[in-house]
Amino acid sequence: MTHIQRYGKSLIMIQLMMLFSCNLKDKRPYSIGPDTYVENMEFKIVGYLSGGGFDKIDNLELNKLTHLNLAFANPNKNGELFFSRNVDIKKVVEKGHAAGVKVFISLAGGGKPDTSIWNSQLRPKNRPTFVKHILDYVDENNLDGVDVDIEGNLLPYIGDSYTPFVLELKDALHAKGKGITSALGATWLHESVTQESIEAYDFINVMVYDKTGPWRPQDVGAHAPISYAEEAIEFWINEKRIPSERIVLGMPFYGWDFSHPARSKTYRQIIKDNPKHAYVDQMDSLFYNGIHTIVHKTQLAKDKLGGVMFWEISQDTVHELSLLRAAHQTLEADNGIVSTFYRDLDGDGFGDPTKPLQACLRPIGYVANRGDDNDTDPKIHSLATD
Repeated sequence: MTHIQRYGKSLIMIQLMMLFSCNLKDKRPYSIGPDTYVENMEFKIVGYLSGGGFDKIDNLELNKLTHLNLAFANPNKNGELFFSRNVDIKKVVEKGHAAGVKVFISLAGGGKPDTSIWNSQLRPKNRPTFVKHILDYVDENNLDGVDVDIEGNLLPYIGDSYTPFVLELKDALHAKGKGITSALGATWLHESVTQESIEAYDFINVMVYDKTGPWRPQDVGAHAPISYAEEAIEFWINEKRIPSERIVLGMPFYGWDFSHPARSKTYRQIIKDNPKHAYVDQMDSLFYNGIHTIVHKTQLAKDKLGGVMFWEISQDTVHELSLLRAAHQTLEADNGIVSTFYRDLDGDGFGDPTKPLQACLRPIGYVANRGDDNDTDPKIHSLATD
């Protein structure tokens, strides 16, 4: 058996070996009673998936989530919900359930929902019928709940109608054993979002990204730094007094490029040409979250909050450099300090930067550096001479 073959065989046992260094954590999103909704305190891993990402569903690691939020549904003039692009969500719901994930429909969204229709449907005389249409949609598509993603683009138009709608929807959903969550801002809320409304949600997906972007061309910089996550924790727990276990920390799988013209770029696109971009948060005028920052934030949420959330999971890559995979490995590790290790297939003491693994102790076959661009030849690494 060659040197490389021995290491190759050892890698088969790596996940088993990690059981000796990190205790794997059970993952149960919540329990449903026959007539009431009961939220337990298990850690949430929430992934948003837009209709434009449905074609990638077979490549997504849904089993690493607890909740899948499908974005977005809006009412027509009759108050009946329809999904963006008129996409049929049933197959995606089935795949989510097959992976053991709770699937929610996310309402409204940050785009351009029809403000006049929303305003009309939330009026007192129309609201009960609209809530019934929402529950009919949930039942028809076998969904587990509703995520209210009414943002600043819509809130000024519905005003005082927001809280009565949330409370009525919560009661109707809970009566059927369904959940209700929301996506809300990191450090500021529109006046329409009252304390009573935020306390009605089973948990809140806090959107800790887009601190800046093309809409602020003069404010070039990171749109989702770790400091922003710390500010969000302070806002929601200490100022808004929402229990920490009901706060889910949102993270981006995309970046903002401030070059001309300014545009967004998915994480998958960012690392396509150079995998080493996975370990930084900035490339020239492009700002995003790389693996180390995602791990840091996940650890922060693991220590202080009730979950993590990602927008948007189809923007991730599908191999070892996946941000979702890095977050999941961080959560699976025990409560010690999590570090990034790199596979060393050829045994030269230098790791492959395309094969990271998050763990609390170094697994067999991995090293702490990523200095090997050719992990099949022990004579080739970052310190090798010509």
